[in-house]
Amino acid sequence: MTLTLSRSYPDDHAETTREGFWRVSCEGVYVGSIVYNSVRPEAVWNWSITVQDPSPGLAKTGMAEAREDAMSEFRAAWDCYREWLGDERWHRWVEHMAMVDARSDLWKRRECGEEPGGY
Repeated sequence: MTLTLSRSYPDDHAETTREGFWRVSCEGVYVGSIVYNSVRPEAVWNWSITVQDPSPGLAKTGMAEAREDAMSEFRAAWDCYREWLGDERWHRWVEHMAMVDARSDLWKRRECGEEPGGY
């Protein structure tokens, strides 16, 4: 499965934000993040798989010195996790994320006054 890396905040005015926050997608669905952490004494890249399904014994987070290393580690962890997840649970995650995206779009339309609010 192809993983796609894209900027989390492509339009942010701060270069450190544009270059430090990355989204990882699989088949167009958000599955994780790679983020530069400059707060630690030794700056590192953190990575995490954010698919919310129990995964006993499988790594879903890590740290690396370079973004390219974090990408490689993410890829290896994702391949193991995706195999464990299986097709049925993967498709449930895809459906869940479609619902999350639809909800987000609704809130954006409400903020712009394009959709009535309320309960």
